[in-house]
Amino acid sequence: MHIPSPPRDPDFVKPPKPLGFKAYGSTPHLVGSRLGPGDYSLTPEHSDLFTGKRTRRGDRIIVTEKIDGSCVSVAKVNGSIIALQRAGYAASTSPFALHHAFHRWVEARRARFDAFLGEGERIVGEWLHTAMGTRYDIVDSDELLVAFSIFGGRDRIPYDEFRLRCDGDGLPRAHVLSEGLGIAPEEAMAMLGENGFHGALDGVEGAVWVLETNGEFNGIAKYVKADKVDGKYIARITEGEDVVNYRGPSF
Repeated sequence: MHIPSPPRDPDFVKPPKPLGFKAYGSTPHLVGSRLGPGDYSLTPEHSDLFTGKRTRRGDRIIVTEKIDGSCVSVAKVNGSIIALQRAGYAASTSPFALHHAFHRWVEARRARFDAFLGEGERIVGEWLHTAMGTRYDIVDSDELLVAFSIFGGRDRIPYDEFRLRCDGDGLPRAHVLSEGLGIAPEEAMAMLGENGFHGALDGVEGAVWVLETNGEFNGIAKYVKADKVDGKYIARITEGEDVVNYRGPSF
C-alpha cells in the first residue's frame, strides 16, 4: 500500500528513478470493493470479465490472495541489482526505515537476484517486514518478500513463467485461489477464510484478479473487504512506533 510521506525540506531535491518510471502502478477495484482515497472501480461490464459473469474465448483469470505489505521491487538496471520503492525510487533513499531494511535484505541476496533477473527485469511483491494495515508473524527472513509479478521493462510476463521462475528459485509468491474461469469476490473470500494462506493476523485484506488473453497479460483488478482499514499500523498515521512483523535474526 501507499505510505504517506513525511514533510520535506523545501530545498529537498528528489533523487532520480533508476527505471525512469514507477516500479508498479495502481490497481483498479472490482465493483463492490471498498474504495480508499484516490481509488477507482472498473465499469460493471469490465468487472464482469474478471468475476465470470462474462466470458470470452482465450481469457484466463488467475485469482490470488491480496497481501497487505509495502509494494517494492528488485530490479536489474545496467547490470546492477537495485531495491526499489513502488514509486520507482531506490529504497536506500526512502525516509522510512522499512525500505532501508528492504535495501539491506536485497544487498544480502545480490548474487541470487543477479542470477534470477535478466537485464531490464524486476520482480515486484509485498514487503512484510513492517505492518501496514495487517499484522503478520514472520521469523524466516526469506519469507519477508511475497512476489506477485515479474516485469520486463513496462511489460508484465505471463503468469505461468512467473510461477515457474519463482518456484524454481524458492521465492514466495501470493497464494493462488483459482485459475481458469473468473470467480466472484464472495467465492474468493470464502476460499481465503479468516487468515488466508499467509497468516494475516488481523484477517485477510482481499484478493487480486489477473486477466490473461491468449497467454498474455491483459488486465488486473482487486477486491478489498468493506471493513479493511488502510495503514492502521503505520507510524506516520498513528504517530506511534512502527509495528514490526519480523522477529527473526537482524540483518
